[in-house]
Amino acid sequence: MKTFKNLKITGLLMGVLLMTQTASASLLVEPHIAYNLSASGDGTPTVLKYDYSYNGVQYGARLGYQQLGFMTGLDYTRSSFDLKEETGGVSIKNSVDRNEWGIFVGYDFPILVRAWGTYYFSNKTEKPNGDIFSGNTKELGVGFTGLPFLSINVMYRMVTFEEYKSGSTTTNYKKDININEFVLGVSLPLNL
Repeated sequence: MKTFKNLKITGLLMGVLLMTQTASASLLVEPHIAYNLSASGDGTPTVLKYDYSYNGVQYGARLGYQQLGFMTGLDYTRSSFDLKEETGGVSIKNSVDRNEWGIFVGYDFPILVRAWGTYYFSNKTEKPNGDIFSGNTKELGVGFTGLPFLSINVMYRMVTFEEYKSGSTTTNYKKDININEFVLGVSLPLNL
């Protein structure tokens, strides 16, 4: 009976010690690079319906705060790709550069998996002639953290362009351009 009582007390003390670990917050710095495997969508900027497609490299970094697995902060992503626009059997390709600024929230699970969502409130995609698509992007991501210091990431991104600026003329689209992207990449999540 005394042994059973000692085991209960020992178990209770171990449980209390495990639950009272000090929670430490840390600065999260996470450079990332990825390849946009597939992006396609459509929209009706004016009267005609256009189909859009592209793929290419994107890179950037997250800067934020992490505590007890929860993470939040800012994300900057830059990408370059050949945008293919098709309408009425006519196809045009333009090399474009995209800059995105957003906020992210996520959780780093203790089982080698992390997940996050990012809302890019600023998405500026510029053609070589200076014309700019503007909109936002929503991203859902999952990362596998089984390798030391490295996260292998899969992301699904929903891009929406709401306006187009050519010179001093800004046009709000009749129907927004909506593009879905599938992205595979790696990142280096550093907790400092």
